[in-house]
Amino acid sequence: MKKKEKKMRITRKAIVATLAVMLPVALTVGCGNQDTSSQSASANSQASDSQDSRNATDSGEETSLASGLSGFCDGDSDLMPAARVETTGQYLGISIDGFDNVKALDAKQFYAYTLMLKDPDGTWYQVNLTDFTESGETDREITNLSTNDSNKYPGWNLSTDDATFETSIPDTMIHQKGDNPTWMLALTVDGEELAHCPADGDADFE
Repeated sequence: MKKKEKKMRITRKAIVATLAVMLPVALTVGCGNQDTSSQSASANSQASDSQDSRNATDSGEETSLASGLSGFCDGDSDLMPAARVETTGQYLGISIDGFDNVKALDAKQFYAYTLMLKDPDGTWYQVNLTDFTESGETDREITNLSTNDSNKYPGWNLSTDDATFETSIPDTMIHQKGDNPTWMLALTVDGEELAHCPADGDADFE
């Protein structure tokens, strides 16, 4: 996809998002103690699921995004100097540096991190992480741009470091066929795209 087309798509999505009225949802997760045998069973199950996913990918079948992938990029601005993306189980972890600089901009309406993933079969997936500063609401949404199907998920920033934004979002909507997808990140503030990671081109999963 050409950079101009990406910019138009991301900006359009962000502007549309500002028109939505959403209720914030609090997500709480309870944790219980596990004995040694249950922890071992959980680890074995996750390893088995990851291996099954890799086997399906190698055979060219469409499968959920494989667990154990990771990627890193250097950005083009101190608003997003670097970012990391990884998959664990059926969750997509996103970590973005420069969050303190973004907050310092004091966005009037919203700011949004947009992660674009491209499967080798040509399917694009868009992950929007939006803070509606005017209303105080936040939104996490994944959209399949080929079908326009989308899901929203509660939750927001998990980081205790003011300089880093971190989140973990279910990735069951994202599928791959064949090789691993490529990805890129953009930051939009009040409708203007201000930062990109990588600075040019796409980043790879390994």
